[in-house]
Amino acid sequence: MKQLVISSVELNRNFAFVKGNRQINAKAVAAKVKSIREYGQLSPITVVKGEDVYLSGGHLVDLDGNDIPDEQTENYFAVLDGQHRLMACLKLGMNLDNLVIAEPLNVEMSIVALIAEMNICTTAWKGTDYMAAPCMALEMKENEVFEFALELRRKNYPLSTISQWCLGKNTLKPRDFVNAIKEKKLPKAFENSAWYQRSINWYRVAQEKFSETFLAKKYLIGYIIDQGHEAKDPTAFYAQIEERIEQLTDEQAKLIMNPPKGLVTREQLIIDNLVEYLGR
Repeated sequence: MKQLVISSVELNRNFAFVKGNRQINAKAVAAKVKSIREYGQLSPITVVKGEDVYLSGGHLVDLDGNDIPDEQTENYFAVLDGQHRLMACLKLGMNLDNLVIAEPLNVEMSIVALIAEMNICTTAWKGTDYMAAPCMALEMKENEVFEFALELRRKNYPLSTISQWCLGKNTLKPRDFVNAIKEKKLPKAFENSAWYQRSINWYRVAQEKFSETFLAKKYLIGYIIDQGHEAKDPTAFYAQIEERIEQLTDEQAKLIMNPPKGLVTREQLIIDNLVEYLGR
């Protein structure tokens, strides 16, 4: 039997997260707040040096999700396990310098494998969680389509809606991201940016009119895709839809998002209103 000896050492580093790791869950943080308030920190937070993440091909973000320059990684500890405990301590106003941290016991595993074993194996991954794997494990060149996908993931969009906004079709599957690790490159679908060049403009305009909750439910992007397929001139329709969204009044946008109850389903009412106010 080996005894783990924990000592107090002054370490002048801030905390950071590994870019692409699963998102913070507000309910999980609330539960940790309740526990830590009553019992204190019960187990160490597992960290590695920030520069080790960078040297393994990963990147860091601060506790608010903002990118940290790679040349500054040596100023941080990257949290591999304990994100929710850390955020709970932050909410409680605790001095983060007093937290107990520990390095992984298995020093031979890769950082992405450590995160997987510590986090994924305890709670089954959802569709968008699989996007974390290539983001953490691959040395990726800039890819604006994948960056857009990650932006939507951070806003809790489901994988099917992310696929439609980024690619124009619901084809992205969790296995695509698993294969990306094996092949050491992003799914091939992200190589084509033609759809993204149009959809990013629709999305930015739509953000001014609709809530993120509504946009995440694929009503709008589904309408655009369907109408584009049916249009005699899809190119002309796609070119016009940005302006049509921009011209929506606040009242029309509210009616689309929250239609009055009728004789048909809410989904059908939303689709009917989209057609009425945005046209075919």
